[in-house]
Amino acid sequence: MDYKKMADEVTQKIRAYSQDMSGWKVTKSAKNITVSWKPSNDYSGNIFFSCKHRYRGEAIIEETPEKVIPFMYLAKYRSKWDKTLKSYTIVEEIDEDTVVCHSITHSFGKGIISPREFVDIIHVRRYDDGVVTTNSISVEYDKCPVTSSYVRGFNNPCGYVCTPLPE
Repeated sequence: MDYKKMADEVTQKIRAYSQDMSGWKVTKSAKNITVSWKPSNDYSGNIFFSCKHRYRGEAIIEETPEKVIPFMYLAKYRSKWDKTLKSYTIVEEIDEDTVVCHSITHSFGKGIISPREFVDIIHVRRYDDGVVTTNSISVEYDKCPVTSSYVRGFNNPCGYVCTPLPE
């Protein structure tokens, strides 16, 4: 599997998503956080962990993108703030900006929703305008075969986009 090619394709898609300002509908807003959605042109979805909408959360964090982005994908930080995760590990470094990670969620609803596991490629991209993104999508990965212990989930193109404010 050509992980570098996949990483480049998902990176282009996330950049396009972040620059697309049309058609977003605010679903929730509080203090410095706004969550919006719009229908996706890329995929349709079903119940539970896949959806037919794109979601966008926006917040102001008083720090530079280079300092924020590692908290979004490095295991030593991600496991501290993402309480949906039972485990999160980077299983392979493709290069200094591209990794394959394996994550397992907790079950939800008193066990009604089984724990999910995801295997994603994550690529960090730095742009000349100071924007830094994480870009990810689920991949098949021989070193993390499907098991009967968890439901294998699939993440469509997703990521975090950190844009510096002018000031």
